[in-house]
Amino acid sequence: MIKVYNTLTRKKEEFITREKDKVYMYVCGLTPDNYPHIGHARPLVVYDTMKRYLKHRGYQVKYVQNYTDIDDKIIKRGLEWGLSPKEIAETFIKMYEKYIHQLNIDTEDNLYIKVTDQIKDIIEFIKLLQDKNFAYETDTGVYFEVKKFKDYGKLSNRKIEDMLSGVRIEVDETKKEPIDFALWKKSKEGEPFWESPWGKGRPGWHIECSVISIKYLGFGFDIHGGGNDLIFPHHENEIAQGEAWKGDKPVVRYWLHNGLVNLNKEKMSKSLGNFLTIEDILKTYEPEVLRLFLLSSDYHSPVDYSDEKMEDIRKQYYKIREFYSMLQILSKKEESLEDNSKNLIDSIFNEFLDNMDDDFNTQGAIGILFKLINKFNVGEVKGNYSYLLEKVNDMLNILGIKITFRESEDIKEELIKIIKDYSLYNPNDENLSEIELVKKIIDYRKKLREDKNFKLSDEIRDRLNRIGYDIRDGRKETIFFKRE
Repeated sequence: MIKVYNTLTRKKEEFITREKDKVYMYVCGLTPDNYPHIGHARPLVVYDTMKRYLKHRGYQVKYVQNYTDIDDKIIKRGLEWGLSPKEIAETFIKMYEKYIHQLNIDTEDNLYIKVTDQIKDIIEFIKLLQDKNFAYETDTGVYFEVKKFKDYGKLSNRKIEDMLSGVRIEVDETKKEPIDFALWKKSKEGEPFWESPWGKGRPGWHIECSVISIKYLGFGFDIHGGGNDLIFPHHENEIAQGEAWKGDKPVVRYWLHNGLVNLNKEKMSKSLGNFLTIEDILKTYEPEVLRLFLLSSDYHSPVDYSDEKMEDIRKQYYKIREFYSMLQILSKKEESLEDNSKNLIDSIFNEFLDNMDDDFNTQGAIGILFKLINKFNVGEVKGNYSYLLEKVNDMLNILGIKITFRESEDIKEELIKIIKDYSLYNPNDENLSEIELVKKIIDYRKKLREDKNFKLSDEIRDRLNRIGYDIRDGRKETIFFKRE
């Protein structure tokens, strides 16, 4: 029996789905305003592992995730970098999709929905909330009137009165109450917009998830996931607008939340510069090591990233890989399986399943995998190893851990050649990393573009593209990243 911790009830509950043998699952996705960071990788891996386990248990899982591809942060980034909001969003979505592949995310029956493709449905949803007298229009937009939803605060365990007394003065004085939140924002000069009954504008942040999740999964779907930082106000607002739209039925059966990622025991923050991108990590560590790291702690709790921790996880991954390689060799020898070994394998595998049944306890499950490896190493498991390999494959498939023996693609030689061809070379370049060489070339291209030598800069861009780098030039900034 699977049990999950439901943030709404603050206890573990038996997992009972809306429809027999089917799971409908929604996870808050990416706002593509900057390079995806390790904090984006954790929910990606955590909820994918839940999906994998549910499939192992015989469920058919439909998984939906949004891309917030229009947002104040995207507009601001576009102004800073000299790119349109659409270019910013499309570039970082493309980069994120690369990580979906590298981190071995099971995309079968997954839908990744852009907010900008759902504007019509969002407008219709807001109109209905307005018709039901839960929303009102001002000079700046359309707002949800929080006081009219009597259960507001039930997810985050907050009271409206306390929120009102503790709220800071808001810039927008057109709202009835400071805690009322935007469903539709009227556009300012130069901002992207869509036509609506309230004039030109764009959706507020919270409305998109309600519209997308209900549209593609139906009302009362099974799992809604996201980071702990989204409980309030984002998920609280989703409940309010979703249940106000439909009536008094719960919009979601189980609310699940993952802990955030700390960097060297400090909260990760873009504003403080305490920020590590997925691209940075994958320059040093294999994707499998990053995935194993993200599953090595209780998913509810914060996880602390450090190079020391990652080196330990890398050693663990290599130990799993060595064990798996040995099993592949031994499994070709079809010897009879000793009864005691089979019973031991089954017992350990059931312990693995018990941990996953207990609120998707990957930390415990990984511990059981190493228990099996240790039993193997001391000779307690022996016989026909094909059965053992089958069970290990099940464990690894549930965790999403691939066993790979990749050789790094050596493109430094081509990068050095580019540097030499444009008279940028010095002997120290031989000691630079691949990414440092690319950065040197990018900096040279920036000077070429400033001098309006676009022909040469485009030539260099094309050469970088041929060896696996995508380049996107703005007026003030160049985005680049290596394709898989």
